[in-house]
Amino acid sequence: MSTTDQHDYVSAVFMHLLQPIADLCDRMLQLSSGEPNEVQTSPLENAYAISVIALAAFLLEGACGRARYISASHPKQSTPASTLRDFGAKTLAEKIEEIFVVRDAIAHAHLWKAKILWTQNDLRFAEPPARVPGYGDTKFDKVVDLNSRTTRQLKLDVFPNRIHRRTAIIVLKESSNALQFLESKGRHFVYLTPKDVSVGGKLIPFYQWVRELAA
Repeated sequence: MSTTDQHDYVSAVFMHLLQPIADLCDRMLQLSSGEPNEVQTSPLENAYAISVIALAAFLLEGACGRARYISASHPKQSTPASTLRDFGAKTLAEKIEEIFVVRDAIAHAHLWKAKILWTQNDLRFAEPPARVPGYGDTKFDKVVDLNSRTTRQLKLDVFPNRIHRRTAIIVLKESSNALQFLESKGRHFVYLTPKDVSVGGKLIPFYQWVRELAA
C-alpha cells in the first residue's frame, strides 16, 4: 500500500469501553449479594452499579451517534431512543429511554429528601421520599412510577442510593440488544460480534458474556 493512499476514517471510541464495563461488572458480582433494603444498597455495590450503567450509556450513545452519522438520514443530536425509533425499533426504544432516565439520575446527581427509620433491623422510609424540585424532566415523569421509584417497564431503580446489581445487569442486557439491533442494520454502524472481553482469565465474546449474566 502506498503511503499516499487515503482512506475514510470516522472516529469512535465506544467499543473501547467493553473491557472496562466487564471489569467493573465482574468486580461488582464478586461482592456478597443480597437484596437492598427500601432505601439503599451497600455503598460499594452502588458504586460499581452506577459506574457500569454510566459506561453502558456511553457505549450506546457512541454507537447511536456513529449510526446516525453514517446513515446520514437522522439528526446528529438525536437521543439513542429516538435513533432506535427512526430505525424502526419502537419497543426497544422505549426500554432504552428508561435506561437514560436512570443514567440522568446518576449523571445529574438527582437529590431526594426523606425521613427514614429502622424497623426490625431494616432501613425503611418513614414516609414516601420526595424528589427535590428541579431534578428530572418530562422523560422522567413519563417512565417512572413514583410509588416504587422504578421505571414502569424494566423496573429499574431511579432512587440513586438503591441502584444495585439487578438494575446494572438489566441495563447491560437491554443495551446489548440495542447494539445488536444496530449491527443488524449494518456492520458499518457497529460491529461488536467479534469483540471479546476477558473475564476470570478467559476470553468470552462480549454479547455472549452479557447474555449469560444473571440479573
